[in-house]
Amino acid sequence: MRNILLLTLLSWTCFGQQQVNLKDLAAFQHPSNNWTIEGAVQAAYADTSLQVATGQGVLVNTLRNGKYKRTDDLTFAFSHGDIHLMFDFMLPKKGNSGVYLQGRYEVQLADSWTKKQLNYGDCGGIYERWDDARGKGKEGFEGYAPMQNASKAPGLWQSMEIDFQAPRFDSNGKKIQNAVFKKVVLNGILIHENIEVLGVTRGAVSLQEVASAPILIQGDHTQVAFKNIRYETYDKPSVRMGQVSYDYYTGKFTEPIIGAAKPIKSGKLDKLTYKVIQDKNDYLIHYQAELDVPEADSYEFQSYWTGSGVVKVDGKELNQGAHWYSEMVSTQTQLTAGKHRLEVIHVKDFPWGPQALGLFVKRIGSHPVALHDRTSLLDPEAVGMIEVKANAEPVFQRSFAMHQGKKKTHVIHVGDPSGMHYSYDLKQGAMLQVWRGPFLNATQMWEDRGEPQTSEPLGVTVALDGQFPLVMDHQVQADSTELVYKGFRLKDGRPIFMYQWPAANVSIEDYIRPNAAGTGLERTLSFKSASAMQSAAELVLGNSFHGISAINTKLIGLQGQSYFVQWDGRSGAVLSPKQGLKQQRIPVQGNGISYQLIW
Repeated sequence: MRNILLLTLLSWTCFGQQQVNLKDLAAFQHPSNNWTIEGAVQAAYADTSLQVATGQGVLVNTLRNGKYKRTDDLTFAFSHGDIHLMFDFMLPKKGNSGVYLQGRYEVQLADSWTKKQLNYGDCGGIYERWDDARGKGKEGFEGYAPMQNASKAPGLWQSMEIDFQAPRFDSNGKKIQNAVFKKVVLNGILIHENIEVLGVTRGAVSLQEVASAPILIQGDHTQVAFKNIRYETYDKPSVRMGQVSYDYYTGKFTEPIIGAAKPIKSGKLDKLTYKVIQDKNDYLIHYQAELDVPEADSYEFQSYWTGSGVVKVDGKELNQGAHWYSEMVSTQTQLTAGKHRLEVIHVKDFPWGPQALGLFVKRIGSHPVALHDRTSLLDPEAVGMIEVKANAEPVFQRSFAMHQGKKKTHVIHVGDPSGMHYSYDLKQGAMLQVWRGPFLNATQMWEDRGEPQTSEPLGVTVALDGQFPLVMDHQVQADSTELVYKGFRLKDGRPIFMYQWPAANVSIEDYIRPNAAGTGLERTLSFKSASAMQSAAELVLGNSFHGISAINTKLIGLQGQSYFVQWDGRSGAVLSPKQGLKQQRIPVQGNGISYQLIW
């Protein structure tokens, strides 16, 4: 019954996110003509400016007014206190901008691609504070560098999530708690956690801190583009719970059903808690309380327990089942304003495992409200990460791996001292994912019983299509079941994977290594036995529904411009062999073909 909880980083829920309308500039206060709404934007990784296409959905700073005019900063039309902000952004080479929470606390946006030593001015950094009175050369202080360089290349879309807690003030307006960046996540990597800022950062709209103010985007340094701007503020009232009554039963209860049993103990509580439970197992406890719902809305009930349980509101069953205490069970339901009856029944019929009970209620626009006592829900079990490093030489690790929702069983992860790594499906001759940064989290392979037997990248990851990339000219994609894996040999300590490809009647070697510039991986597919059929082979790129952005004749952006592919030689056609499916097909000349993955 027990599930193992690993403390891996996942993007937190988008429950309650509101989307900023980017059909026009109505969501912003008095925007200067530096700002426009466009349909698309793109750039090569070496371009110092962005190219735009007309349409809707992308907010672009054109910089047509020139640099360093604070009137070109862009202010949102709504104010916020605590906020969860999410957005995608794109910068050109040497790009520089920033997002100011409440117009006062800046998270830096900058081209920090491949940079080794980071400071507060790099992408995702919390910018420094400034005080001229500290003396020349000492004016700047208290900036915070990202914990890891999670930046992608200029010209690619990047993602950022910010969980911000506004400063608190007493009834006289005196600040009693500083602002806190609870989390900042860049491209899926946690780069800040619980950073308390003692005052406003440099460039703030005011030195005076406040409880609520609008977001501001720096608009006077370089071009920058944004899309998918979403947020949730936390200013709505949520539920309140009245006094809790409970009835406690002993016996062998396998389900949260009381039946004809009689309680051996009853009482009153301020909150839900397992602390009144007298036994480690073989009990049932029934809690009842009144919920005061302030406004009609959708409310999410999030429950945790060790054993079995059920949550009911007005007799309607919401959450139920057997779970470990680290598992959250969640159900949303519509509630009218006024009084409602809450019931929680909890059963534990086995002796092992800790007692635990927790229940949160979450409304869009408010923080989760805990209906349980703090000590009733245990902290997750601490699990030390088992990290595989690739510091001095290439490292190989076999494991299962999840790809597009499926578990792949014939996977090898290849780590390189350059910091460029990849996962490869030996059965299909396919690259599954590439990433930059630390190598591999193998905890799920070895912790406890190692049930999942999977491992996960530790850096900025791009998921690939997972297909063998060569086809014959009559194929939409290769039939990887035809490939015959022949093992691998080493070159410079890196594997060269060997296959027999019956469709072309040739042997193939697949060699993947860091490119010369240190910006990505280069893949070379070589034919090692002659065949008249090999001349009909093509390289297929972008075999997906995300479309292809043609940056130039030998550089494309794939998967919504989340990574680049670059190649030398003849350019091929972009085809649509299926409804909505786009492919860049490049004829293979001679005895092979090479291309680079850059992100």
